[in-house]
Amino acid sequence: MIDPFQIRHQYYQSGDLIIGGMTSQFFCYFESLSFVEHPKTKLIDDHVMLLKNFQHVLALVFAVKEVNNNPKILANVSLGFHIYDSYFNAMLTYQNTLNFLCTLKRINPNYSCDFQRNLMAVIGGLDFETSFHMANILSIYKIPQVTYCFFLPTMKDKTKFPTVYQMVPNEENQYKGIIQLLLHFQWTWVGIVALDDDHGDRFVQFLKPLLSQNGICPAFTHRLQLLTASEDMTDIFYVSRPRKILNLLLNKRQVKVYVTNADIPTMGVLKWFLYLGQMEEMSEAVMGKVWIMTAQWDFSLHTVDRILNIEVFHGTLSFTLKYKEVFEFHESLHGLRPHLQEANGFIKTFWETAFNCLLSDSKVDKEDGGCTGEEKLESLPGPFFEMTMTSQSYSIYNAVHAIARALDARHSTRHNSRRMVWDRNGLHSPQLQPWQLHPFLRSISFNNSAGDHVHFNQDGELETGFDIVNWVTFPNQTFLRVKVGSMNPQASMGSEFIIHEESITWHRTFNQKELHKSVDYTPTSHENIFRLQHRKEGRRTILLLHLCTLPKGENFKQDRVFLQLYQNILALVFAVKEINENPKLLPNVTLGINIYNNYIRPSSTYHAAMELLSTKRMFIPNYKCDNQSNVVAVLGGPKSNYCLYMADVLCIFKIPQLLYSSAPVMNDKNQAVFLYKMFPSWTKQYMGMMKLLLHFKWIWVGVLYVDNEHGQRFVHKVLPDFSRHGICFEFIALFPSITFSNSFSDMVIGNNDLSSLVMGSTAKVVVVYGEIQTMIILQFLLRVAEYKEIPMKTKAKVWILTAQMDFTSTKIQRSWDLDFIHGALSLAAPSREVSGFDHFLRARDPPAEKEDGFIGDFWKHAFGCSLPSTTETTSDEEICTGEEKLESLPGSVFEMSMTAHSYSIYMAAYVVAHALHAVHSSKLKHRVQADRRRKLLLNQQPWQLHEYLKKVSFNNSAGDLISFDQNVEMTAGFDIINWITFPNESFLRAKVGSVDPKAPKDKIFTIHEDRIIWPHVFNKVQPLSLCNNRCHSGYSKNRKEGKPFCCYDCRSCPEGKISNLEDTNDCFKCPEDQYPNTNHDLCLHKRISFLSYEEPLGISLASSALCFSFMTALVIGIFIKNQDTAIVKANNRNLSYTLLISLLLSFLCALLFIGQPKKLSCLLRQTIFGIIFSVAVSSVLAKTVIVVLAFIVTKPGSGMRNWVGKQLGNSIVLSCSFIQTTICTVWLITSPPFPDFDMHSMTEEMILRCNEGSVTMFYCVLIYMGFLAIVSFTVAFLGRKLPDSFNEAKFITFSMLVFCSVWLTFVLTYQSTKGKYMVAVEIFSILASSAGLLGCIFFPKLYIIVVRPELNIKGQITRRLHKRL
Repeated sequence: MIDPFQIRHQYYQSGDLIIGGMTSQFFCYFESLSFVEHPKTKLIDDHVMLLKNFQHVLALVFAVKEVNNNPKILANVSLGFHIYDSYFNAMLTYQNTLNFLCTLKRINPNYSCDFQRNLMAVIGGLDFETSFHMANILSIYKIPQVTYCFFLPTMKDKTKFPTVYQMVPNEENQYKGIIQLLLHFQWTWVGIVALDDDHGDRFVQFLKPLLSQNGICPAFTHRLQLLTASEDMTDIFYVSRPRKILNLLLNKRQVKVYVTNADIPTMGVLKWFLYLGQMEEMSEAVMGKVWIMTAQWDFSLHTVDRILNIEVFHGTLSFTLKYKEVFEFHESLHGLRPHLQEANGFIKTFWETAFNCLLSDSKVDKEDGGCTGEEKLESLPGPFFEMTMTSQSYSIYNAVHAIARALDARHSTRHNSRRMVWDRNGLHSPQLQPWQLHPFLRSISFNNSAGDHVHFNQDGELETGFDIVNWVTFPNQTFLRVKVGSMNPQASMGSEFIIHEESITWHRTFNQKELHKSVDYTPTSHENIFRLQHRKEGRRTILLLHLCTLPKGENFKQDRVFLQLYQNILALVFAVKEINENPKLLPNVTLGINIYNNYIRPSSTYHAAMELLSTKRMFIPNYKCDNQSNVVAVLGGPKSNYCLYMADVLCIFKIPQLLYSSAPVMNDKNQAVFLYKMFPSWTKQYMGMMKLLLHFKWIWVGVLYVDNEHGQRFVHKVLPDFSRHGICFEFIALFPSITFSNSFSDMVIGNNDLSSLVMGSTAKVVVVYGEIQTMIILQFLLRVAEYKEIPMKTKAKVWILTAQMDFTSTKIQRSWDLDFIHGALSLAAPSREVSGFDHFLRARDPPAEKEDGFIGDFWKHAFGCSLPSTTETTSDEEICTGEEKLESLPGSVFEMSMTAHSYSIYMAAYVVAHALHAVHSSKLKHRVQADRRRKLLLNQQPWQLHEYLKKVSFNNSAGDLISFDQNVEMTAGFDIINWITFPNESFLRAKVGSVDPKAPKDKIFTIHEDRIIWPHVFNKVQPLSLCNNRCHSGYSKNRKEGKPFCCYDCRSCPEGKISNLEDTNDCFKCPEDQYPNTNHDLCLHKRISFLSYEEPLGISLASSALCFSFMTALVIGIFIKNQDTAIVKANNRNLSYTLLISLLLSFLCALLFIGQPKKLSCLLRQTIFGIIFSVAVSSVLAKTVIVVLAFIVTKPGSGMRNWVGKQLGNSIVLSCSFIQTTICTVWLITSPPFPDFDMHSMTEEMILRCNEGSVTMFYCVLIYMGFLAIVSFTVAFLGRKLPDSFNEAKFITFSMLVFCSVWLTFVLTYQSTKGKYMVAVEIFSILASSAGLLGCIFFPKLYIIVVRPELNIKGQITRRLHKRL
């Protein structure tokens, strides 16, 4: 069966999972059908291709490849795709949607027998109708459909279409953005153009009420009729339809703004109508309109549209989906060739249509129109194909990644115990169905490779906003999209709608004042834009372009001229003069210059860049017929964003661009390779600023920054790093957006709040991140503070300025005091004094400088007079005398020494010259003839210079090495400059330090404090910038709640801790051998303390021990002398001697505890004391037992007589002493005592003591002695009433009571005593207990022996005994 609708265009790639794609690249024309004749086998008669939409296919293919190459997404699973085209036709859309559901090459819907057709989701379509037709089929099978178009309410019904997701935001936000745009420019009289279809109806119905509610009147509403295939082209374009809209445009000339529902069908009709208007000499009705287009529009042309002039859309403002450049996609397009993509069914048609040639398989020779193979996509004009990813392609790219991540989430989850099964045949488990993907798609949230966050809201719409784009067209049918604003509903209040007026380029026929009263200047002709030029030519000129920021023109106010920047121009002129006069550099070749002024306007910058590419005095970009305009390189600056505008044009032609300001933030890496930074890396500057603040301990600072990408990067990426190093900020404020059309009163109002914030702050240091003109705003800031009499909490500020800033001022500021900048510190690109430059400046003679188009205006504003040779003077203007000299100007107007910016320009010229010389030398190596070598050099293409520029390395006249690093940035660091002002309106920049990353680690940052001149109010003393006073030593910081971490209270250090530095976070303890002083800011050494013989306590204890020893010895002597008396014999004389000797030794062993503890004394004193006391107590016990047993034995019939005798007493003493000796021996063997320091008991002393080794063994000795004492006490207590005249039992009872009391008190006191007093307590206990035994047992006997000797006879004892019995 022959398929009359056979699909010609499709692209299939197998994979484990398949993503479907439905693009819209072709308009089809069908054969008419009737019932008269049989229908033809092929009903599609012809088709027209939208070439630009071919990028949609490539974006989907690129995204799938990127996913497959990413090991973190769908590991071990490959994605495939199958792409069809809708042909903007419902019938073919339905057919191709059904093809997604069929087995490959079989049209049997819902029947699939090959695993390679595992369809998971479909991406499409471009317009609402295509999406609707697809959804009618796919929703039946619950297959996810991700579209990139806006919906009508029909498809927003989630009950009918729950499976559809939009990669576009809510369309209502776009309408709100249109209203905000109209209100911003005060456009209250507008026309509405929309297609006569459902989408056009919704557009008109939704927009009109919003216009009325906001005071905007629609002048008319025109509905365009959609073209149908049955209409004859002649009828369409030459009869009635175009006449209607052209008459409307002609009759409504006063309407300058047209709001258009710009979908693809609308633009297909509109662009032809406008073209026909130009052909019928109605250009005045067609040209000079501001078209406001909706986001559905993408500027594209059919092949039949090649004749159209796109200038009619110059200056158009359109809303686009937010998108970013995917750099790898750009690279993938460069290598695209038809023979490398044979499976791509679209590429053949695209290639033959775009390049108007036939591919080789068509059997056509190259000479007969065949493709040569040299065709490249980058050679196509923008309306046919763009090398950067469009917003629609970006949506497709995000859609593929969203589906891939949803599949990955489904693959990773474990909702069920069953898992997906993968084998060599792919995914064949029935568990994975397309409908299972919906929960994961709804919750998808990720950041793509460009850094954008992708996620859907509850309505299945992409959560994002819109960009506002300005379309700038060029005569060679190319155009630029310039982002000039945004509409972001997710932004903070007041920031949803943003527009940058100064970045907008209006149509060339406009005088801007007709559009918006706040726009003061827009050029009316190319000559007026670039009236000021500096041109110098040679026989063979290598042309350099220098974009200098001098905002001066006929329509600019006269006080907006930056005279200080004129030195930048002269630095370039001087450098080229030096190079041309140097016979060793570029011999026989002269360098020329062509300097343009960009007037601080994007449009002027674009125009200057395009004029550079044109023949002299003929603005025809990319067309040059003169040899004098041999461009090799461009110098740009000093504002980074204008370098970016310049790069948009020049990078297309791969022209080297040397920037003498900080490099712009480049989103396009392909443009960045053509930029060479004569400015060191910004990371080095930020490191230097942080080290500068930390060096002076300025941790409480304010920050002012400009509102550009560099400023945002500084705040969001650099300042957090400052905080991590202990710097906090009292305020972070944005400089007000001030244009050069603002009056002084506007600037006062704009700076009022900021002045109050800055000057009312307590921070004495303010970091200013600015651009070249920021100094002007800073002066106004301080002037407003003075004008409004704002109270200042600090008398002055130390300004820390970035290297991008330089001193600039306007005419009104030249009479202002410069004292505000006195003492400021700034970083600057390294510069040196250039020999001869001062003489060059002094020799400037305006009449002789006829080629200098800037000198007349500079002279007029600097000296207040006009040059008759350059200016048509009026009667009230003073004529210059010719005696005016640059050196007579104050430094605030013009500096005679070369500034850092001028030095960078000077070196940039030499970099280009050395690169060209390297080219010249390479030709010389090949022995090329001189004339031919010169010709080859002059015919050198700009892109051929890149290889030599990257390798440039030379020493300049000042001896500095000039070279680029791997990032094509200067390898130098930064100088630290101190600004010193003088009363005569001049100032001096004094170098006081440097930041050199190449230096040794300790020399990377150097600063000479003694050279710095501080602001006058600080009295030549370095200022402090703190939130509060420092915490002195002895105190620590205590953070205040709700305040930055630099704000804190000071609290004194607790006991035992000190702080010996200022602003310590915490106090710390002294070493163990030291203690804090009373102020807690110093550690003192502890005294070594022990019980010595030199101190009173030691002397008294030693004396007591000796006295008691003497007394004991005396008692022993008396007893020995009277040993035969009855009283001595009565109670076992030997035991008495043993007891007395042990008491004598006990008194003497107390001396072991006094004096410096040593190893031997520590080993002996406790053990000897324990053994001796055990002998003493055991002797007492033996005496008590013998007394008791003696009376028991005397009883009649007692059988214990044999036990009573000397052996019993000796046995008791020996056995009891042996046990104590055993305990002490075990103690000495296991844990012997040793000398030790006690560091913690006393605050100011460390106690030298004997560590007992084992506390347990120590208490075992005491417990054993206590046990003996208790037993002795018990036995003595029981025998206290025995009838004996000399019964010792009662004395022993009392002595044991004293002994136990003393040692019980010792145990309690010993635990609560510290230091040497512990030893004193033990000595006292030894002496007291020994004295108690001596006194209680022996003093009664001494009384009888010495005082009552008559009682010391045996008869007397016996008589008293009988009486008791």
